Amino acid sequence: MSIRWRFFPFFLLGWLVLAGNPAGAAGPFTYRYPQGPGGAAAAVTVVGQPQTHHIVRYENLYQIARQYDLGFWELARFQRALDHFYLPWDTDIVIPTQWIIPANPGAAGYLLNVAELRGYRFFPDKHEVWTFPIGIGVFEFKTPIGQRFRVQNKAVNPGWRIPKGLQAKYGMSYMPPGEDNPVGTRWMGLSHYGLHGTHAPMGVGRLVSHGCIRHYPEDIEKLFDMTPVGTTVDLIYEPVKFGFLKGRTYVEVHEDIYFKVPDMLRYAMKRLQDRNLAGRIDWNRFLRAVEEKTGAPVDISR
Repeated sequence: MSIRWRFFPFFLLGWLVLAGNPAGAAGPFTYRYPQGPGGAAAAVTVVGQPQTHHIVRYENLYQIARQYDLGFWELARFQRALDHFYLPWDTDIVIPTQWIIPANPGAAGYLLNVAELRGYRFFPDKHEVWTFPIGIGVFEFKTPIGQRFRVQNKAVNPGWRIPKGLQAKYGMSYMPPGEDNPVGTRWMGLSHYGLHGTHAPMGVGRLVSHGCIRHYPEDIEKLFDMTPVGTTVDLIYEPVKFGFLKGRTYVEVHEDIYFKVPDMLRYAMKRLQDRNLAGRIDWNRFLRAVEEKTGAPVDISR
């Protein structure tokens, strides 16, 4: 028996233990958008704090990501030097649990930034936001962007009416509720798409679905309870975000997962100019952030 297969039972045990006691959603965080000229000094659009995790034997990035309510690629791309399964135990690593919230027109809804594989549930009356990692559509069945939906219906322990293109794969047209059901224990319908849980948490934070938006089981339960029928759901594609905290300026740059941005530097420069931020930044820090695309906020202040 190889070393790799001897380690597998410990990995599986660790995953099952974690699944029974997950950390849960990130939030609520208090935010404040810039108001008028000079408003950036008082704005708070960078939320959360980076954390440190001490790696123990037999842990892997899938486990650690879920423990901190991150999507898999969100952690793996930040820690690019690490093997996903064979981590250096007795080592401390940084966990990127800090985010720049996307610009929001003020609706009390759910804003999904497909480019960063993350959603933001806004409560503008309280200036609070919750944030959840998501799994989205594969290249052949991309999650729609640039659209506004509303939650049309909700269901606990839903069955799944399987799309015709997948019925041959599953050998059925309808899958009853149960532990093998890909939509998990919660469903919120959006026209032809839906927000739902999953029976395979390792797919959260990746391109895995036929267009629907997957969440960790513990996250979809929270989102389900705080999201009534009629809530707006906006889907955007924004790989470059700018934010403010304590008078400092930050940028957050993500991979162009759907290949919609031919030149990321040109795109980031345009976004910078549109926000009138060129005079506030350190250009070396900005250019490095665009090049590295860590997906985490970077202080680019002068």
